[in-house]
Amino acid sequence: MTGQAWKYSGDLDERDLDFLQHEFITITMGVEYYGFSVRPLTRIAVEAGAFYKIGKMARINRNRFDEYLREKQRIPRIGGKLCAKS
Repeated sequence: MTGQAWKYSGDLDERDLDFLQHEFITITMGVEYYGFSVRPLTRIAVEAGAFYKIGKMARINRNRFDEYLREKQRIPRIGGKLCAKS
């Protein structure tokens, strides 16, 4: 496993492990995993420089997107689950 996921290996479930295997994700996958709606997810991915579009196919570089979220602290994680910022 690449990146920093090994630090949280005790908190990861099967869904997280499956998601971490993808370097590029679709917008639908991002909406389901991160809990953003389509427009905010796309806007943040563009800000992060992680959005790629070739013809009608759109993909988000998961590593770059996650790094940007950690940098900006947009989504705090408690026990491996996404939660609203308080």
